[in-house]
Formats: sequence, structure tokens, C-alpha cells
Amino acid sequence: MPDFAALKQCLDKLTAEYGAGYLDTDPVGIVHEYTAAEDIETAGFIVSAIGYGNAGQIRRSARAALSHTGRSPADFAKSLTAEKARSLFKGWKHRWTDAEDLSFLFLTAGSMLREHGSIGALVKKLDDPAEETIEGVLSRFSSAVCGTYSEECKRKSARAGISYLVPSPADGSACKRPAMYFRWMVRGPDGVDFGLWKFISPSRLVIPIDRHIARMAALLRLTRRRSPDWKMALDITRTLRRLDPEDPVRYDFALVRPGITGQCTPQTRENCPSCILRDMCGETACD
Repeated sequence: MPDFAALKQCLDKLTAEYGAGYLDTDPVGIVHEYTAAEDIETAGFIVSAIGYGNAGQIRRSARAALSHTGRSPADFAKSLTAEKARSLFKGWKHRWTDAEDLSFLFLTAGSMLREHGSIGALVKKLDDPAEETIEGVLSRFSSAVCGTYSEECKRKSARAGISYLVPSPADGSACKRPAMYFRWMVRGPDGVDFGLWKFISPSRLVIPIDRHIARMAALLRLTRRRSPDWKMALDITRTLRRLDPEDPVRYDFALVRPGITGQCTPQTRENCPSCILRDMCGETACD
């Protein structure tokens, strides 16, 4: 097990180093282009759902998707029809996510906004504050998105791509994208995350797992698990909760930055001597 006092000191330094000044290296930076709460929710839902692949690619795809929405993604989604979506998004593609998947996401966002007033209002109805983590509400949110909204959305939700875009921890998925979306909406406001959903305590968040987090978690001995799944996400979060019980996921944005910016990769061993985390890094740090 790591020295938790020393680990906290290192991660606090890392968090101070990698803050809001690095928004242009992360998909959440696109969401920061909006100021109204319902626009932030809507843009965040779209951007997080396609948040797989490298950060630059995600940002380009997200900007292309949102380029059709004008100044208000929420107003756009609420008025969108399936026919208009097919026309506007024709040719859009993000890796294996295509225009039909993107149309589904916007149509579903519009349904949530019309029926509940905001995406957060729906999440609040689905949440049980007594649950230790957001596992339950993530599962219920996935079910709602993939199976509830409008006949057009129901038809599209049968596509394999939709369950991938809005996965459920009930299926064992790491749920990186919805966990990231909830982090954006729950934590803060701190210049990175928005703090819109006050009804969920940040202490219940679960860290989004991607290859950068999985690698850093192994180097820093935040988990002994090897498979990047929901169990790993919970295990890493439990470790981080020992550093900050009220806000364990506050370290997430900083932990992925060294990998995203290229400062800490298996190919950049020359940076190890100057790394903030060098004293906590395991023996296999550069393997």
C-alpha cells in the first residue's frame, strides 16, 4: 500500500499544476464555451457520450457536432426532429459512432429537457441519496437514455452503438463516459467542473477509467486490479477517498494530464527525474 500522506502531498501538487489552464487539452473545454446551465448540461451530455479515443480527436468531433446547434444546444435539442437531425448530421462520424448515433443523442437530450425541464431534474428523480456511490443512478440513467424516450429513440437504442455510448455499471463496464459527465456536473465549480447538480455529493462520484487513469493507478499503486472495468473504478476511488473523503475524484483531471500532454508515457523516460510524482511512482514507472 502507498504512503497515503506522501501520496496526498504529491497529488495535491499535481492538481495545483494541472488545473483550468489545461482546459484546451480536454473535452470538457468544449463545454466551457457555454454559460447557461441547460446548455452546459446538453453539451456535456453530447461531448461525454462521444468521449472515447484521444482527446484531440474527441474535441474535433464534439466541435463538429455542436457546430449545428447555434448559441444554445438545449434549445436546438428541444426543437430537433428526426428528419432535421438526419439532414444536419449527414456525414458526421467519430470513429465508429455515426450520424444516426449522434441524432439519437440529441433527440434524447431534447426529450429529457422537454419532459423534465433539465437533464439534472431527471437525474435527481433517478437518484437515491442513500446509495454510497453513483453506481445505482448511473445504471438507471443508462436505462432511461437507452429505452425510454420517444419511438424514434427507442428504435435507435436497439443499435449496438447506443449501449456503448451510454453504458451501465450493471454490465460491468467501466462507464468512463457517464462517470465523466457526472463529474463535470457534480463537482465544483472550480474552473474545470461546473457544480450544477448540488443534489449529489461529490463524495459519491466514481473516477472515470481510461487508459491514462489505469496506467497512473498502476504506477502509483492506487489499485491492484488489472482489468479497466467498474471494479477497478470503485477500487481506485476507494483509495482516493482516503486522501479526500469528501471529494475523491478531484484528482481525476490532473491524473490524466501527464499522459495526454505526453509528459509521462512509456516513451518519455527523460522526464522522470523532474516529475512531481517521481517519489511515489512504482518500480515499473517507465515500463
